Amino acid sequence: MIAAHRAGIPVFVTGGIGGVHRNGQNSLDISADLTELGRTPIAVVSAGVKSILDIGRTLEFLETQGVCVATYGASKNFPAFFTPNSGFTSSCNVHNPSEAAELI
Repeated sequence: MIAAHRAGIPVFVTGGIGGVHRNGQNSLDISADLTELGRTPIAVVSAGVKSILDIGRTLEFLETQGVCVATYGASKNFPAFFTPNSGFTSSCNVHNPSEAAELI
């Protein structure tokens, strides 16, 4: 993400992002990419948060970092890397490439 930004690439695509690890409220085990998402001015497209992580706390942490989380398509269901529904929803949803580009 940092290298893409420095090279002038405005959109970065990855499989899944890291997140708050389970029991992270006690261990404070939070993936560094969450903080970076809040400070690097680049759009990141991913398949969601890795499903082994605490997705709800990850979404809360991203909100505290000022990261806009949006889902693409007809559903506001937030994906969990290899499944389209994690049980959480996103606050923002875009339905087509034009809306996604406008959001970015």
